[in-house]
Amino acid sequence: MKVFNKSTFFKILSLLCLAICTQVLHAQTEDDSLRVETTPVSQPDTVSDEQQDSVPTVPVEKKTTPRVTRTLFFAKVSSKTILAKMPQYQAIQRNMEALREQYEAEAKKSENDFQKKFEEFIQGHKDFPKTILEKRQNELQTMLETNAAFRIKVQNLLVEAEKSMLADVMTELKEAISVVAKEKGVSIVFDVDGDSVPYIIPGLALDLTSSVIDYLLIDETGE
Repeated sequence: MKVFNKSTFFKILSLLCLAICTQVLHAQTEDDSLRVETTPVSQPDTVSDEQQDSVPTVPVEKKTTPRVTRTLFFAKVSSKTILAKMPQYQAIQRNMEALREQYEAEAKKSENDFQKKFEEFIQGHKDFPKTILEKRQNELQTMLETNAAFRIKVQNLLVEAEKSMLADVMTELKEAISVVAKEKGVSIVFDVDGDSVPYIIPGLALDLTSSVIDYLLIDETGE
């Protein structure tokens, strides 16, 4: 039987350990190199507080629109008061009154004719033959309808005539109010005679009525 030499055994064991360590180191080196090549470089999604402090900030200049402050100044006028003192308006009212009297006379004449025929019909309708009775009844009905239609037509004609005659006067009035308001530095003017402004607190708005009358050179004495 061969005797195992201890010194030889330890030499072999030492060589094996050295070989194993060499292989392990080599494998670790290859793994580290592979990790370095394949690992992507990631960019931080957020900046830390320390990084923010280190990055210089550039002040951003904000564009601001200059504010124009202007106090609203309210004023009021009485268009009816001004119109009543305008000679042009007074002339229009005289013309309108003449038209009303003319139309009223024509309407009254037609109504008188109807009244006369109606009285004749009442007095003799018992003696009229049936054909004559029906004929008179139709005549009276036609006259009644004609007179009613004439009244409506006259009313519409008077409204249109007044509107047409007042067009130039109203334009002159509005221009006068605009000029006076600009001179006074007024932003808004209310017409107290309009339905859109049923009430204004006394003293809240400047009254431009007299100033507009003066601008239009209206004679307060009416002469």
